[in-house]
Amino acid sequence: MKAIIAGDIISSQQMEAGFFLNELDKVLNQLQEVDLFHIYRGDSFQLLIKETSTALLVCLKIKTALKRKGIAARMAIGLGDVELIQNNIAISTGSAFTRSGALLDSLKELKQNIMVDSGNTHYDTYINTSLQLALTFMDSWTNNGAEVLFEVLNHPDQTQQQIGERLGIKQSTASRRLDRVQLKEVQALLELFEKYYFKDINHGTTI
Repeated sequence: MKAIIAGDIISSQQMEAGFFLNELDKVLNQLQEVDLFHIYRGDSFQLLIKETSTALLVCLKIKTALKRKGIAARMAIGLGDVELIQNNIAISTGSAFTRSGALLDSLKELKQNIMVDSGNTHYDTYINTSLQLALTFMDSWTNNGAEVLFEVLNHPDQTQQQIGERLGIKQSTASRRLDRVQLKEVQALLELFEKYYFKDINHGTTI
């Protein structure tokens, strides 16, 4: 089972294209979890993830990285088969592509900025409901809060003191910002996806 993330920039027409495209390209090139990516239609993108279980982590890294600059994105995770053609995801096929693309098209109407489609409605319902609840605070992150959380997601073994030094802020400031972005709840959501949802989907377990 593979993971494809399809996404687009929210309200891109209200920003200079060069601004958000530069930030998006920079972020996608830096993410070690991303195998291949493709930016298309000016404000949309597709990613093939190396380790499927990290798909939600990748979404949150993108979300926080862009939010640092005041940019918001919608992202749809599609799980399934991937048939790579010439190592180019722009021309590749498979159920993961189909699911992520169709889901992305429906996110605006559903008013939810991150969702998952594995083809298993039973499991998808509980993870998407969890995401819906989490997005009530994740969509309200400040730029400064997103900046600190981005560092934590990329350097989970570093202390708050070290994170603060990386950003040129005090440890106490880093701690307050992490409280405001609800770090513990974010970590619990990632654990739910990686250790339970993905395990159930991958092994066909029933609850």
